[in-house]
Amino acid sequence: KKKWNGGNTHINNQKTAVFYYPFSTKEDCAPKQIEVHSYLAHKCIMLRNNQNVTYQILRQFVAMKQRNYAVKSRQNKKTEVQTPIDNSKGLDVPVEETINAHFLKSQIGSTHGKWNSVLDKYPELRAIKKQDAVNTAKALKRLNFDAENILQKPLVLHQNALTVENRYEVLHECGFRPITLLLLSKFVTVINKTVSMLKSYGYIPFEVNVLANLCNTFSKVELSAKNLKELNDGMDIKYMRECILNAYLRQVLDMDDNDIKKLWQVYYRVRHRSFKSVQSVVELLLEELKFPKERIIKNAFLLHGDAENMSRIINEIKRIDGQDIHEIVYRRPKILMSSCDGLLKTLEHVKAFGIHESAITKCLEILTLGPDTVLERLKDLNSIDEFKVLGTNPRVLRLVHYQNKARLRLEYLNQLKVRCASLHILSGGSEKFAKFAREGLDRTKGRDVVVYLANIMQRDENYIRALLSRHPNWCHIPVLQVKQCYDFLRSKKFPITAICNNIHLLLYPIQRIEEKLIELHEPECLEELQLPVNSIFDLDNNEMLTLILYLIECEFHFTGDGIWTEQQTQPVENFNNLLPDFPESLNKIYKYGMKPSGANHSSTHRTEVTVAQN
Repeated sequence: KKKWNGGNTHINNQKTAVFYYPFSTKEDCAPKQIEVHSYLAHKCIMLRNNQNVTYQILRQFVAMKQRNYAVKSRQNKKTEVQTPIDNSKGLDVPVEETINAHFLKSQIGSTHGKWNSVLDKYPELRAIKKQDAVNTAKALKRLNFDAENILQKPLVLHQNALTVENRYEVLHECGFRPITLLLLSKFVTVINKTVSMLKSYGYIPFEVNVLANLCNTFSKVELSAKNLKELNDGMDIKYMRECILNAYLRQVLDMDDNDIKKLWQVYYRVRHRSFKSVQSVVELLLEELKFPKERIIKNAFLLHGDAENMSRIINEIKRIDGQDIHEIVYRRPKILMSSCDGLLKTLEHVKAFGIHESAITKCLEILTLGPDTVLERLKDLNSIDEFKVLGTNPRVLRLVHYQNKARLRLEYLNQLKVRCASLHILSGGSEKFAKFAREGLDRTKGRDVVVYLANIMQRDENYIRALLSRHPNWCHIPVLQVKQCYDFLRSKKFPITAICNNIHLLLYPIQRIEEKLIELHEPECLEELQLPVNSIFDLDNNEMLTLILYLIECEFHFTGDGIWTEQQTQPVENFNNLLPDFPESLNKIYKYGMKPSGANHSSTHRTEVTVAQN
């Protein structure tokens, strides 16, 4: 390599740069001319005169190369990760093909060419789910719109079928004649216009009394227009409907001003429901489900529900694990907002994964999730060892419902090297989890271990707990380690009865058990123990497991400390200083409106854990 001792730079009139490099060798002393753009030459001069700039650029280049290398490394690791074992028993989240002209022609009508033109003009239609498009088209046909009408306003297929029917009913109640797809597609704009303006445009006949029409919609309640004298055609339809709906709710549900104010703050979408729908829901809740008025007010989002769907739920899902559906929806009214078909699919998915219906009654919130979400989370449940081992727990569906929260908590505890993460801690309240994390006690109450062993050994839970309680440190062993040890012993052909008789052996590391098992096969060990047998094969399974437990604890003077590994025997100093930051909570828009201010406020501190909402 040649040593560069410095150099001079000159820019000639031809916008080229000439660099003179005095090299240490004589033959290279001649000037070397390099033709470059004048801009680049100017930059070279700057770099020559400013070593700091050169150093900064070099540092940025090295950092960029490091980032690129890190990204490639992560991509390579992702490709090397093995696919988790599929325990879904043939179930899978449905993946649909995109909508095409042939599908729309066969399901809605018209010609292949017309639908091709529509899809070319509105490519976003391809993103609609096929079943949703079919349901919306059927709803439009029930409202006397044919395929040619839909072709004129194809974007209406983006709307949900229930939304289309509800908006049509609202326009009908207000006196719109005729109701076209143009009005349906411009629904939000239309209801914000005044009655007089809509009449001037011919959307509502001049002779129609909109106020009287809306009041007469509530057939079983007399709402006199005389009590609503302040309303006139100079007001927009949305405000007029809101005032009439307020009068109905005051009269039927005895709502006061505070209740009305909260309704429009939190569940503002109720104002878009047709009066016919609201009246049907209120009647079903009061008469069929026997909801008190106070409970309806407390769960005012029910007013946005579909009475027909609620009726289907009551009639088609009469019982869950022997409990009457009326009692279930009373405990969790939000279930009534789920579709009946979705609930039936959810029940099928839970059953297909071998989870008893009693688990549903212990976590009714699972019925508020969509069936595809439940199926996906059940599959994920089997891909995480810490979750999979809890599959026989009667409260396992709490992990499904709060899976996002549980995942974050599990990752956080893994950073702290805390192994005993119980189902209750992973899916419980934020304050309890924060207290558990701050205290740094790697132990549980043993509930998960007891339930797991009671299920696989077909024994009573109280009996299992009484046996395990004889060991002083049994609550410090995670259920996953117990399962792994049990599987290891079963792989060695030890029967369940022998394992149950030596149940404390499940608390010990597999490595130590395997070491003692190998040691017992050596003749010297049998001689040292002075056993009245010539070979290990003369011992039965129960005696062999007892000897293994004896040999392990003999080294620890029978204190029960044999369950600890070398890493666990080293105490952690300044535990609170090692707490990593927990992810901030995720604020989401509430499905039925905006939550009141102050409901989602949270503060994050180093020792205060904020739990991400599911």
